[in-house]
Amino acid sequence: MSTSTIGAVLGLISALGVVLVGARLLALRPPSMLERIAPFVPATPRTRALGSPLPTVGQILTGLARPLLGTSREGVDVRLGRSGGISLEELRIAQMTAIGIGAVAGVGAGVMGCVRGANPLCLPLLLGLGALAGAILVDQWLTHRIRRRQRAISHELPVVVELLAFAVAAGEAPAQAIERVCRSVGGELAAELQACLAEMRGGLALDLALTSMAGRCGNPDVERFADACVVALERGSPLAEVLRAQASDARACDRRVLMESASRKEVAMLIPVVFLILPTVVLIAIFPGIQGLQLVIHS
Repeated sequence: MSTSTIGAVLGLISALGVVLVGARLLALRPPSMLERIAPFVPATPRTRALGSPLPTVGQILTGLARPLLGTSREGVDVRLGRSGGISLEELRIAQMTAIGIGAVAGVGAGVMGCVRGANPLCLPLLLGLGALAGAILVDQWLTHRIRRRQRAISHELPVVVELLAFAVAAGEAPAQAIERVCRSVGGELAAELQACLAEMRGGLALDLALTSMAGRCGNPDVERFADACVVALERGSPLAEVLRAQASDARACDRRVLMESASRKEVAMLIPVVFLILPTVVLIAIFPGIQGLQLVIHS
């Protein structure tokens, strides 16, 4: 058995060991606050996901190979719905294109390595690594698009909810208020409200349509908004007051997220200050002294 084969086997055994250790650490971790309060709150997509059993080693390996297999735990349709405007055909075309480019790049690197005297076994290895890298890039691009849409929905939520509160307080029914807001504003949340309005026109109740919208968005802020509206409709609470409270909470959450982002950026700004600006200032301060000492020594 050659040295490269032994190294590959040892690397595979080490990777499996890391996966097993990670699975064990996940099983031993303490429950989070959301997991502790999940049995006492209404079921949402996030709390229902908490009731699923812990992932096995096979599920962890499948999750690692998810970009290459084209599957996901949430489902491809759910992720495409949350990305907004991407069809399954476009995703498959992007995946095949990225995998092909990665495979060609891997083959080119392997051929160059073989020409320079490398082991020929590196050719299929680089081919697989290139294809996997292309699939991972497409998966990361889709994840980034989903996160960007989630942030856009969170930013639009306070304005949309305030407009709904004004319309409901003026005497309009919830369906007419949603229709008026959809005509007045644009954006990702307005598109989701239009889909909710279409479901209501198709015969679905308002509370079920709001719950369906929260499931499609996958945004915690939208889930809280939908839950508050459903509770207000079931208990007969004034919907306008509930909407005003939700708008205030959404603005407070937006300010908190902004403050957290500012604090992280403040820490990141220390990197150029400490490693670039401060050494330059110190160098400028001590350089004349060094030059003066050299002149004294040479004289």
